[in-house]
Formats: sequence, C-alpha cells, structure tokens
Amino acid sequence: MHKKLLPILLLLCLLCASTARAEVVFNPNLHAFPTKLADGTYSPDGPRPFTAGEMGDGLLEIWFGRVGVCDCFIVRCNGEVMMIDGGTVRHNKATRLLLGNLGITRVDYLFNTHHHDDHLQEQEYLVRSGFEAGIFLTPYRRDFPVEGQLKMQNTIDKAGIPYKTLAHGDKMMLGGENGAEITFYRWTKNTQANFSSMMCRMVYGERSIYFMADVIGVAQKDLAENYLDEIPWDSDILKVGHHGYTTQEPALLNAISPELCIITNTQAEAEKTVKQLKQLDIPFRATTAGTIYVRTDGSDGWEYVQDKSYLEQ
Repeated sequence: MHKKLLPILLLLCLLCASTARAEVVFNPNLHAFPTKLADGTYSPDGPRPFTAGEMGDGLLEIWFGRVGVCDCFIVRCNGEVMMIDGGTVRHNKATRLLLGNLGITRVDYLFNTHHHDDHLQEQEYLVRSGFEAGIFLTPYRRDFPVEGQLKMQNTIDKAGIPYKTLAHGDKMMLGGENGAEITFYRWTKNTQANFSSMMCRMVYGERSIYFMADVIGVAQKDLAENYLDEIPWDSDILKVGHHGYTTQEPALLNAISPELCIITNTQAEAEKTVKQLKQLDIPFRATTAGTIYVRTDGSDGWEYVQDKSYLEQ
C-alpha cells in the first residue's frame, strides 16, 4: 500500500514545486529610474522617485548598480530603503550617479557584506561626506582588526549611526510587518573575507531572491554538502558569488534553482560562470552593461529591465 502511494506522492510534490516557481520576465517597457512625464506625473512602467508619495508601496524593488566590477545594490520595500555594499571610491561617480538618479540622500539600513574595498570603501566615503543611514549592519564585531573595517567603524561612530553586528540566522523586516523578510547567513569555518562574507535571502510574499555576496570555492562546496537542510536555498533570482570569477558550486546552484542570475562583472571576466549558466540554460545579466532593475508584488513573478540610458553621463 505504502509502496504504491510513494510514487504518487513524489509526483504531487514535484508538481507543487513546479507551480511555485516564478516567472521572471524581461520587460523592455520598464524604467530603472523615475521618469517624469509631460503632465508632471511619473511613468506607470517604472519606479517613482524616493521622495514622492507612497514610494512604491506593495512592491519589492532592487537596483543592481553599474559601478564597475563592484557590488552596489539599492533595495526598497514599502517606503524603507537598504543599501547593500557600495563599490570602491574609484567608482564614486557611478555610485553617486545611481543614488542621484533615484533621489537618495539617506537609507534606513546600510548593510556591508564584508570589508573588501569593492564592497565597503564607497560606503565609508559616502558617510564621511554626509550621507545618512538609520543603522549600519555588518558581520563584524566592533574593533575587528582590519584597517578598512576599523576606518568604517570610526566613520559610523562620528556620524552617530548605530552599529549592529549580524549573526548567522538573524532576521529582519524591510518595509514593516507586510514587507520583505531578510535572513542573513554566514559560513564561518574559514575567516577568509570572501568565504565568510554575509549572504542574505529576501522573501516577499511568494517570491524570493538570494544574495551570495563573495562566497565561492570551498565555502560554497561545504554549504552544499552540509547546509542544504539548514538554509532555504530555493530562490527565483540569484546574485552569484564573487562576481562570477569562478564557477558556482553545481549542487548549490541546483538547490537555488534560479530563473535569473545577476553577475556584477563583465561577461569576459566572468567567463567560467557565464559558460556554466549557458550550459544550464539559466538566463543571466551582467551589471557592467547597465543597471539592472527588478521588481515584484510578491505574487506570481518578477519583472526586470536593464537600463543603459545613463552610461555616457
């Protein structure tokens, strides 16, 4: 009796899993940045400015900035805003252009995944230049003995911004009780900054996205072998680990099963990951070709577009 039921139950599970997958649609009519129309209103096919009205209530919106081979992301949900990493000071113009196009002078959460310059340096420069944040989120305890992190801590303290150390499994809501739930994960079996950079998974309604930070190699392999049950990997969109310089761990990529991958690199420099994703027929976009904007209302799927309109500014 049980042996006859088992194949049926497995089939039902597979059918349920397949219907839960999101449709991630490229929409060329979207705008990555607020577009003001002739009548003074803003285009319904793109975001409103951060200073206007309800500021995108009912949506989870993410901008993956074109700031060289760096990570710099803006996340907005129900009026609250998080900035994830920021790039290097060398890309200050591009980061400020991204913030300027969105009208951002302050964020509720300033989140740094790890202390490498291409993630932390511009954040420190922005705060030192007067950029405001409600709280600074970091995987490092206070007085962590790395020059860049100590400099950031000093700048944060001078600006009067609260400093919070994140731990593996910590959760928060972006946009209130009906907003996006963010869970932070960290592999700590090796202190190398990339391996132990802070990952996170965002869930909004039925939709999800996974940020792999710079986690690669032995860290991804161990996560695939020992953390598949502990961490809910399955996500509609994946920001691949360490700019796609090396391939992603196949078992982990299979567990995430993304419908779209974001690479913060050129396709040439991320050649190994690009080849891997092409072989698996997983769509991908590289931020060096333009800021990528994704949004969802938390129900059936995501829309996304790549905005190249400001590349020559």
